[in-house]
Amino acid sequence: MIGTMLGALTFVNPWILAGLMFLPALWFLLRVTPPAPQHMYFPPAHILAGLTPQERTPSRTPWWILLLRLLMAALVIMALAGPVLNPGTNLPGSGPIRIVMDNGWAAAQTWPLQNAEAATLIKRATRENRAVYILTTAPEPGKATPMATGPMTAAQAENTLRGMAPLPWPADYKSLVETIRATPPTDSVHSFWLGHGLAEGDSGDIVRTLQNQGGLNYSRPAATQLPLLLRPPKGAGGTTLDVRIDAPRALPGGVPATVQAVGADGRLLDSVTVTVDPGRLPMDVSIDLPDTLRAQVALVRVGGRESAGTVLLTEDRFRNRNVGIVTADNMQETAPLIEASYYIRRALESAAQVHTGDVDKLLKDGVAVMILPDVGALPSGTLDALDKWVQKGGLLLRFAGPNMTQGEQFLTPVPLRMGNRALDGALTWEKPVKLAPFPESSPLYGLPLNDDITVQRQILAQPVAGIEQMTWAVLEDGTPLITAAPKGKGMLVMVHTTATPEWSDMAVSGLFVRMLQRMVSLSPGTAAQARATGTLQPILTLDGRGTLEQPGAHVKPLPAEIPEAMVPDSSHPPGLYGRAGMQAVFNLGSGITTPVVMPAMPVGVAVSEYGHGTETDMTPWLLLAALALFALDWALMMVMQVGWPRPALRPAALSMALGLALLVPADARAQEPAQPTAQMITYASQLHLAYIRSGNAEVDGMTQRGLQSLADTLTQRTSVEPAGVVALNPETDELSFFPFIYWPIAPGAQPLSDAALSRVQYYLDHGGSILIDTRDRLSSVESSAMGLPGGRNAETLRGLVAGLNVPPLIPMAKDHVLTKSFYLLPSFPGRYDGGTIWVEEQSANGRDSVSSLVIGSHDWSAAWAGYSGTGGPRLSGGAQQQEMAMRFGINMVMYALTGNYKADQVHLPHILERLGQ
Repeated sequence: MIGTMLGALTFVNPWILAGLMFLPALWFLLRVTPPAPQHMYFPPAHILAGLTPQERTPSRTPWWILLLRLLMAALVIMALAGPVLNPGTNLPGSGPIRIVMDNGWAAAQTWPLQNAEAATLIKRATRENRAVYILTTAPEPGKATPMATGPMTAAQAENTLRGMAPLPWPADYKSLVETIRATPPTDSVHSFWLGHGLAEGDSGDIVRTLQNQGGLNYSRPAATQLPLLLRPPKGAGGTTLDVRIDAPRALPGGVPATVQAVGADGRLLDSVTVTVDPGRLPMDVSIDLPDTLRAQVALVRVGGRESAGTVLLTEDRFRNRNVGIVTADNMQETAPLIEASYYIRRALESAAQVHTGDVDKLLKDGVAVMILPDVGALPSGTLDALDKWVQKGGLLLRFAGPNMTQGEQFLTPVPLRMGNRALDGALTWEKPVKLAPFPESSPLYGLPLNDDITVQRQILAQPVAGIEQMTWAVLEDGTPLITAAPKGKGMLVMVHTTATPEWSDMAVSGLFVRMLQRMVSLSPGTAAQARATGTLQPILTLDGRGTLEQPGAHVKPLPAEIPEAMVPDSSHPPGLYGRAGMQAVFNLGSGITTPVVMPAMPVGVAVSEYGHGTETDMTPWLLLAALALFALDWALMMVMQVGWPRPALRPAALSMALGLALLVPADARAQEPAQPTAQMITYASQLHLAYIRSGNAEVDGMTQRGLQSLADTLTQRTSVEPAGVVALNPETDELSFFPFIYWPIAPGAQPLSDAALSRVQYYLDHGGSILIDTRDRLSSVESSAMGLPGGRNAETLRGLVAGLNVPPLIPMAKDHVLTKSFYLLPSFPGRYDGGTIWVEEQSANGRDSVSSLVIGSHDWSAAWAGYSGTGGPRLSGGAQQQEMAMRFGINMVMYALTGNYKADQVHLPHILERLGQ
């Protein structure tokens, strides 16, 4: 009957159900124990002597009350037995299991499904007392092989799973097969491949190897959940922002995708929603942005699909264009207000990297745009080199001036007349002329005009055939002001007036800034790439979820001329690379081949989709039912004792009903089950060092190794003996078991939810200590409204803890108790040295002058990891700096455990003796 109505129901601890045998005994005890009699105090009781009352107190509890209480007890016993609804069948085989996780770029879009399936497999392995192996398909950062761990217990497997995250490069099936064959299990092991639905190579060898070692199950997402890929456009962009969406052809029609243009500060500039059509893949998508916004676009992404494959860093033509301004002998301006380079640089410095010098120097620098203000002649060798540069893709922008009225005319889009047209002279009847609206065929169309801009002088263009098509701007009298013409792959642009206020008011207007930025953005940008040599250093890289972060130590430089078919790997993740005078983006979608779904599995491999046959823990529901029965029993007793309806009963009944309403979960399936009681007892009975997971696999791995090294050193040098290191998620985990928590900050971390902020606030308010490490090497800091330090990671920290109620932060004093809680320390180096340590203002808290928050930027976990040779980076200060970093870690733990104990005066003579005073 239970199987028909509720589906299959099993119990994790079935032996607890033996308690149901004691229910008959409980029935007997409740039956023979009468309820408490009612007492009525009435002085003239003798008047009632001999009267027979009409209502009598029963000598036994009514049977339906007994049945209600027995049912309540039965529900509690069943809840303690760990009931599971719709449990999966027993895992195949009898030995350990192996979980193979697809963790390449496409896994980020299906990671919640894969993670939930892996957690279910670990729970089932726990019930069957089987060991767990975990294997990934993508190589680890900086390595050529994927991660392989095991055998592990269920608790160890859960911690490993929590520390895993998708990576921003494809899987390596060949290395995966070699890893599997290099460490074959001693027993038959059944494998569960949790895939993202795509095949990233020939999977035949993997399937055969896993089958031969004990069997294979393959899980995949539904067709509508297959990953998407964002690619750059085929050709050079025009006035719109163009990208392409690609996906496996098995993706069904009707799947929506929102393409978003995002600025460097994270602002959403514009978005467009399209419906993916499998018959038109890859699909072209255009976002029509104003030029002022298009120049601010840092990346394009697909909303709701967090992945390095759905993020496209914009090409150099949209931002950070390398622009060269030709100046005489590369001399700085002596009178800037009359120098053309001053106005041009001021207009472009916010949207481009500006270089100055002569033509030969700028050509060596590999600029994409070169501006010649009033240059009338050039040496023949320089002129030939400049002509070749334009034909290869450079944009040459020229401004008129006195030197061009008599000089040689070269590299101009149209022939020029000798002399100049004066509109403000004493011998002319003409007056200065205003600009006319830009023609619709002009790339400058749409820019707003200023009514006060006038042109007093200009160099006139010769009237030639087709000059209308070469004109970008005209005066009100129809005279061309800006002309342009292609030359080879490049472009020639001529402004027929000066870049200074000498001939026109345009140089001191906002239009001048917008006009120059739009013209610079039109450069194809291929000239610099054609001359690029050497290597580019990593500046920012994408993690597996498509978030920009500081490059890790494993990231290697790229060649300056990045091959089009180059695919990101564990040493070259996608991101922004560059050097002085040059930047280049390395996108995942540029080299990835067309996504294809995993082919049909051979006979013997069980294939399933995520979300089918999901287990449901019935414990909270049974306890809730028992609580409801208890409330019903209480209400019935009130009615039997007091009667119904009574005014005195109504407030109590209303309170009980409100309490029950608050206890009902909104969605019990979405809640994580409580931690096992045994784990709580372990955390409460033994000291563990803990850290907040950052979501970055590299940072969390380094933190795990660093804290383990700190724990080992504490055991060797002090009476503190930590039992291990625990990774915490404030969204779900209880923090109160850990007196000290280390919190590393990774760029792009998502803000905490209200529930997580409440947990952290409760932890700080009740004696917990958190060491926050922004890891961004700040030797000097600036205080903000909260007193937090400045820096990229500190900006992330502000977003994380903006909702916390903490006292103002101040730089730590030199005589702070943290400097002497165990070792006497003058400084607190980590991987970096010299930064400021921030603590709570001592007068503002109520913890006996002990700060709950300690904030720094020294990357201590990396130094602790390197101390024990576990893979941390080498420090500039060598072994001495690592030793001092470890001593700070010991001091921090002692500070968290003992507070201001070492600040007592009883310790002062011993401290002075140690200091030699």
